[in-house]
Amino acid sequence: MNRARWSRAGMTIAALALVAGSACSKKAEPPPPPVAVPAPPTPPAFGFVSADLGKAIGADKRVVAPVAVFGVRDTIYVVVQTEGSASAANLVAVWRTAAGQKVDSAAQTIATSGPATSEFHIAKKSAWPVGKYKVEIIVDGKSVATKDFEIAK
Repeated sequence: MNRARWSRAGMTIAALALVAGSACSKKAEPPPPPVAVPAPPTPPAFGFVSADLGKAIGADKRVVAPVAVFGVRDTIYVVVQTEGSASAANLVAVWRTAAGQKVDSAAQTIATSGPATSEFHIAKKSAWPVGKYKVEIIVDGKSVATKDFEIAK
């Protein structure tokens, strides 16, 4: 009888050990897949959009009213619109007579991560000579636009 009890007790202990052992040796679940982190979007490439000539600019540096004919005493503005990203884009405005003689030039280096407005202008203490002129816009060494204009009486 003791033997039967011992056997039952031994069997109970063995069963508990088997259950406990199987609980400890339970297969670990695989780790969750890594969370994909999207790459930051590539900023759009920097580029020229437009150039406008005018006699005046607003607070936003845009030409108030585009014109191509100026008076002999007017200040002449050219506003350059660009878009995209650039850490140091070089903008140049070269003012010339219709015959190609250089009147003036100005350069700006801009850093932008979106649309940008850049303003150039020329003025003269004495009257401008009547005639045809042009302004060339150069971005990073490449001519991107030429705007013709006239000085009239």
